[in-house]
Amino acid sequence: MLASAYEEKKMHGKALEEFKKIPQDSALYGNAQINIGIILNKEGKIAQAIDVMEKAIRNNRDMPGLYVYLSSLYEEDKKLPSAEGILKEGLRALPDSIDLHFSLGVLYEKINRFNESINEMELVLKIDPTNADALNFIGYTYADRGIRLDEAEDMIKKALTLKPGNAYMIDSLGWVYFRKNRMDLAIKYLKEASDGLPNDPMIAEHLGDAYTKAGRMSEAIEIYKQALKLNPANGDLQKKLDELIKRKMP
Repeated sequence: MLASAYEEKKMHGKALEEFKKIPQDSALYGNAQINIGIILNKEGKIAQAIDVMEKAIRNNRDMPGLYVYLSSLYEEDKKLPSAEGILKEGLRALPDSIDLHFSLGVLYEKINRFNESINEMELVLKIDPTNADALNFIGYTYADRGIRLDEAEDMIKKALTLKPGNAYMIDSLGWVYFRKNRMDLAIKYLKEASDGLPNDPMIAEHLGDAYTKAGRMSEAIEIYKQALKLNPANGDLQKKLDELIKRKMP
């Protein structure tokens, strides 16, 4: 608790001192090591953070969070084979870990290994058929590729019964209707998602795409502008906005 208080006040040195006092046989050891890694990474010491997490796993192989966080550090450090490898190592020790299967599925999606990504999420659902995040992940992934749209709709609707009002899942449902060319429903749900998460640039872009497809150009331009303020580096979005403005010009 003292370490967490120091960390809250951004007194990183003192926080590290306290976290390091927690011994290996403590139930708090794993979380303490993750916190040490987070602090070191915030300070730009990613190599040291990785070293800490690798040692922590050698000392405690039964905590999924250690593998998940180390994988995220490898990914941030552009070491994708290591990110994959440590999650697989974790699954050898903890084959029924939902967190590890889910994290591996997300990683596979990021590196365009679609079939393996879906397979990991299906393993999550085999362990826990009511895992709303895995249901939504598969549904959105199908929708984004424009495939198996009826199945995607059913999965996302089920996810929403488990997590009512979740804006990310509402966005997923809106995106299914976008792919189904049902713009009335797409706009309804994407606007609801955008109202729930007004600072999410991807959701805003989805709503802009739906407005564009529905021929509502002025509304599309405004929401694209909002999305660009949230993510100015999105070159593809800037092109969409420029093209719309040109189309609206007399």
